[in-house]
Amino acid sequence: MATKLTTITGNYHSYVEDQVLTHYQLNETIDYFDDQNRLNRIFLTGTGILCGFEVSTNPAYSMVSITQGNGITTDGDLIKLRTEANKPLATLIKQKLFSIDLSKIDYKSYRKFDNDKGDYLPFKSGDSSSNILPMWELLTKDTGLESGELPLTSFTNLKNHVIILYLESYTKQASLCDEIDCSNRGAEEIFNLRVLVVSQESANIIIGKNGSPQRDSLYNKYDVFQKYNLLDELGVRKVIPTFNTTSTTNKIKQLFYAVVNDSSFRADLIENLTTIFSSFGYTTQLSGIVTRINTLFTIADSNNIPTDIHYRYDLLKDVVATYKELKDLFIQLKSECNPPIGSFPKHLFLGLIEDNNRFKDYRHQFYKAPILDQNKTFNNFDSLVRRLKSILDNYQVTANVIKITPSKTTGKLGTKSVPYYYNVDDNLLHAWDFEKSNLYIHKNNFSYHTTNLANYDYIKSPLAYCIDDHDFYRIEGYMNDSVDDVKTFLNSKKIEHGLDFDFYILDVAEDAADLKILFNTNYSFEHKAGVKKGGTLLLLKSGTTFITDFAIEGKISADDGLGCCTIKGCSYPWISSLRYINNLSRSLRGTPSKKIDMPTHYRLSVKKYSINGVNLITDKVTVSIPLDQILARRLHVVMETLNTQFPTGLLFDFIEEEKKLRIMRLEKDVFEFEVQDITLSIRTPIYTFNENGVLKNGKPFSSNKITCSIFNSHKADIYKKIHANYDPINKDDDNFGRFKKDWYKWEDLRNLLRKHHVTEEFPRYPKEFYDFYRIPMVYDNYHEGDPDNVADHLMNIATQINEIDNRLTQIYIGGDWTSGNWVNTTMQNYYLENSTDTNDDLVLFMNLRKKIHNENNLSKFMIHIDSKREVNLSKFENLFAAYANIAEFYFYKPTEGYFILIGRDRQALEEYKKDHRLVVDNKKETKPVAKNPRKPVAKNLRKPNKPK
Repeated sequence: MATKLTTITGNYHSYVEDQVLTHYQLNETIDYFDDQNRLNRIFLTGTGILCGFEVSTNPAYSMVSITQGNGITTDGDLIKLRTEANKPLATLIKQKLFSIDLSKIDYKSYRKFDNDKGDYLPFKSGDSSSNILPMWELLTKDTGLESGELPLTSFTNLKNHVIILYLESYTKQASLCDEIDCSNRGAEEIFNLRVLVVSQESANIIIGKNGSPQRDSLYNKYDVFQKYNLLDELGVRKVIPTFNTTSTTNKIKQLFYAVVNDSSFRADLIENLTTIFSSFGYTTQLSGIVTRINTLFTIADSNNIPTDIHYRYDLLKDVVATYKELKDLFIQLKSECNPPIGSFPKHLFLGLIEDNNRFKDYRHQFYKAPILDQNKTFNNFDSLVRRLKSILDNYQVTANVIKITPSKTTGKLGTKSVPYYYNVDDNLLHAWDFEKSNLYIHKNNFSYHTTNLANYDYIKSPLAYCIDDHDFYRIEGYMNDSVDDVKTFLNSKKIEHGLDFDFYILDVAEDAADLKILFNTNYSFEHKAGVKKGGTLLLLKSGTTFITDFAIEGKISADDGLGCCTIKGCSYPWISSLRYINNLSRSLRGTPSKKIDMPTHYRLSVKKYSINGVNLITDKVTVSIPLDQILARRLHVVMETLNTQFPTGLLFDFIEEEKKLRIMRLEKDVFEFEVQDITLSIRTPIYTFNENGVLKNGKPFSSNKITCSIFNSHKADIYKKIHANYDPINKDDDNFGRFKKDWYKWEDLRNLLRKHHVTEEFPRYPKEFYDFYRIPMVYDNYHEGDPDNVADHLMNIATQINEIDNRLTQIYIGGDWTSGNWVNTTMQNYYLENSTDTNDDLVLFMNLRKKIHNENNLSKFMIHIDSKREVNLSKFENLFAAYANIAEFYFYKPTEGYFILIGRDRQALEEYKKDHRLVVDNKKETKPVAKNPRKPVAKNLRKPNKPK
């Protein structure tokens, strides 16, 4: 059977009065208008299923129902379900009549369909001489079945078969008589609508899924749901500054470098773009795009990061934003200008008999004619392809001057202004905003670069106009300007145009104190290449060179940072000399006196404490510090105690290099701090510290002339912030003070475990995954065949993660297990048996671990799953529950710290066993000989000397 539109009739003859018409002339006229009608449907409406034709079945699979619908084949046939109607009338008027006014048809039986009078080529496995594929026809009757007809209940695996509507078309040759009468001598054109059932294997042959897409090229071209479903939801990680990560220019660059140079993310991006582009023939554009992505987002030398790294970060965000728009349109592309006539000329696929998915497989969609939406969807998609190529090709950063361009915080990329880091040519403007280009106003975009924009003052100087729908200010081009020029420009533009934002220009070295407070009290700074209306812009520089910018929503009040205030630090002598402090603390080692009670604490009496006339105390306050702490940390612990006891007061610090007390305060504040050492006597001198110096018993003792002005009141909140950011926590003299004595002891004990007879065979500091095979780990519920070492436990966990989501391959172990702080079952069991032996290094290690880490259990496995993908956490709930007692899971890997990739197989262990005995026994019976403790040396206690 040839399709109607294989060839079309191009003209017909008109008729004249009393003309004798031949069958050629009549058929010519009919063919012409039939062809035009079919062409109209295909090219001005579309092909496929417009609506309806929904397939369902009952639970017993004894009936299949199909709802009424509308469909158009690629040969232009309009398909609707129908039933025979009014047979007497049909006989009378000599026509076959059908009814289409129905909601659905129920089918209850079937028979084999092997006599296709239409000789339909798509239903054959090969050429026209091949046999028809196995298929069955559904029938509506359930009683009076004829030979070869069976009820649907006998159809094996009915639910997994595919329904096809087939318009069997053929010419029935003329006969002397037909079923109506004997006067009709012409051939009859037959159109039988049959409902067929085929297996999925046969459906694949008809569609051409098995290597012959040309059989139904239209279906295959737009059958992209599975590809769409596998596309990743990609996002660019935030760059969030902290005080530690912004202390130098290189550290700031490293923040952006970690995101921009992420090879895993880059590979994911390219893979997803390849899926989208190759599906619709954009392979040429894809090649250039991939090249530019690899060029711009690959930085080989981490010690030589380009100065435009933050602009490359912004470019990456633009690329990903465009990818997201392409992804959204990818599944919506179903418009075809010239659908191939041979795709499904006489049939429509309705889908599987039972399919609960929203997107139905084996079902023709509606492939609409472009005229229905002016081809908007495809043109938008094509515009995004051109935009992606343009922004990558046109990326350039040139020396320029600072400028403010209004933009938008949210919305699609095209609705925002065109950034500074693009060469804004006509091609880019055409592709930037599809809606504007569709209206032929592509030059009406806002941009830093205005040469190629429309010549309207509103477009080239938008800050002077009402721009209520623009809530963001892009602030760009400042990198080569001087600090003074930038400050002057921003202040003048704020005043000239009434711009609502604040800004700070801070040096990463000179303004480190302000930056620390700013970042420690405002956590939502983020790089945005500008600032939101009503927000605060932070420009960071090093010397005279700008580095980058960050912004935060909202204004920073005076209490949110110290930009409002100058902190002054002044040096004073302390009231107790270092010799006195040393002798006092060493008295603990001597033999106790039998004549007098020896002190156990260093005691101070604070008699008065005020700032700007506001009293911080209403009565005397005694500060008492154990002498063993003085012995360990000397005056550092005194300063820390004062800061802790008065959190809204002055900040005290002891400067080891100068051997002096430093008092930090707000520059304009006045204060009075009166204190007495009452450790040995209550008759010792009283010292009064103020902004001008020190008084001893009311007389000048030492003077540091400081010029100050009076501030109205004591700002408790600000003093709290000073403490939060500058408290000298855990200082001691040995290294000018960062670690307590316990931390030194911890380091020693951790290293001593490497020589301990229980742990000497275990790698205390694993360097590679291989090392974990040498660390035994046998839990109480151990059964034969269970993992008996750390590596096997980790491999089990990683395997289960991969079984849940095989895309998660970057799985790391961190925490105690890579820092050397780990405790396994062997150590735990030994400790439980020998916990009273305080001369045993392992026991001491476990006790100190409890003290400074507050841990007394086995070390948990800290599993870090490094992935940029969105993860469905509900899939991991059973895994988390199963390992709740021995592991913790994190779906990220910090940029700082030491982590080991999980993934070495068992072979590494077998190779090791050849030459070594792997220790898996949990218990050791040998016990170290106790050492005699050293007795303390007695020292004479001296009275305090005068301060120097």
